[in-house]
Amino acid sequence: MKRASLWALFLAVCACLVCCQAFAQITKPTLYSLLDGSFLVDECLICERPTIMQPLRGTFELLPVQITPPYSKYSLRNIDFIAGAGTGWERRITGSGTYTRFEEFAMIQDMNLAVEIKDSFSNKLAFFTNESRTVSQPFPLIQISLKQTNGTLMQTFSLQLFAAPVREIWFSTTRAFTSTNRFAPTNYISAGDLLSNRGRVVRRTMDLVGRLGVMPAVPDLGLDAVQVTRRGEILFSIPVDAFSESLGKIQHGDLLSSKGAIVKRNQQLLAAFRPTTTADAGLDAFRVLSDGEVLFSIQSNLVAASGTTLSRGDILSDQGRIFLTHQQLMARFQPSVTNYDFGLDAFHILPSGEIWFSVEQGFTDNRIGPVRAGDLLSNLGYRVLKNEDLVAAFAPADPTVDYGLDALYVVTDTLPPRPAPRIARQTRAAGSMHLEWDGEGEVFQLEFATALSGAWTPCSPILPDMLYDAACDLNAGASGYFRVRQW
Repeated sequence: MKRASLWALFLAVCACLVCCQAFAQITKPTLYSLLDGSFLVDECLICERPTIMQPLRGTFELLPVQITPPYSKYSLRNIDFIAGAGTGWERRITGSGTYTRFEEFAMIQDMNLAVEIKDSFSNKLAFFTNESRTVSQPFPLIQISLKQTNGTLMQTFSLQLFAAPVREIWFSTTRAFTSTNRFAPTNYISAGDLLSNRGRVVRRTMDLVGRLGVMPAVPDLGLDAVQVTRRGEILFSIPVDAFSESLGKIQHGDLLSSKGAIVKRNQQLLAAFRPTTTADAGLDAFRVLSDGEVLFSIQSNLVAASGTTLSRGDILSDQGRIFLTHQQLMARFQPSVTNYDFGLDAFHILPSGEIWFSVEQGFTDNRIGPVRAGDLLSNLGYRVLKNEDLVAAFAPADPTVDYGLDALYVVTDTLPPRPAPRIARQTRAAGSMHLEWDGEGEVFQLEFATALSGAWTPCSPILPDMLYDAACDLNAGASGYFRVRQW
């Protein structure tokens, strides 16, 4: 078939591909990211040199092989870890393996890896397996310690892995910073920008507030909370009041839309509690559930008509109930200062029900040590990522500063399936293809393959958009196919 005819049939083939994708999602691999607490350990078993522990970051794919409860077997693919990133002595770990899990009267797990460990001087083939079969975290979290089986007395490696099914974490910071791996003026990262932990700016603050009609235009209103919803609409709040020529006064506690609307006033969010004041209590974090219920946190304490104090660290519901108190959210932590409300700056509820969040004030935990306000925490009692790890891909000029964590959105493969997206329009230009699609997802990614049987590769970053100008291999005049993934 000629290349021209391949492109002519492009839309029809994509429609078929998208239909097939709905089934393929069942067996698609789930991308996992390593969390805080992952390490590569380098030991000498017969000498007195210090044991070297290097923080480990990276990703792998988990693909179901056999799911027959209570037994599950998975393939680990495309392992890509970096040990000691930014220290000048980095090690790259790549390879594959298997993971099995048994959950019935007891919970046990096993993992076997075959990887290459590369540094500036050597490239070692290493095999790992677990010494303990104990399961310490609920699935889909994976926490396991592995020992090298082909190590030597002079050098034996261990791996401490802690991972969650996460593709990207989108967030905003409380403080602006300068990125050292970008050119001016794009190296300035404001507190109102929506960022990805993969090192890109998802939305500039002006793109978010552009349709609100705020006058006079200001460079940065900040970004207090965010959620991407159906069809890429971004809901958010800002930390300051503003005036819109089309909407009037915008309160810092109002729930806003990137489409240029006030979704809910702060007073509407709190109305079911019948608070003793109508003052704006702020909106530090929120999550709109599938049934329309809004969970949120406020900046300042309020007293409800019932006499109950609504705390700035509580997760509240616009239906007039306290979804979680701050004490319940923090129950698995051990702060040295007890009976204190550290506030709630951001939260995201994962499909498993686990809640990731940040606090307004840092604290010292008796088990995990100092926790900064910009760290990402879990209600299961562990630190997901340090603030320095969240911003690391931007290489901030001062990496020791806690830049805060105000807004939070997590892209994960574990979301329930939605109706498959459909490519609706395409326009070819020199060296690129403009594509538009329709779908029920929150975020999307365009993929490209030169053949239907070939490997599909990302042609765009993950975006809250339903259009993209793609240039994947088109400059060479190659024929191929596009499809859209959604989350």
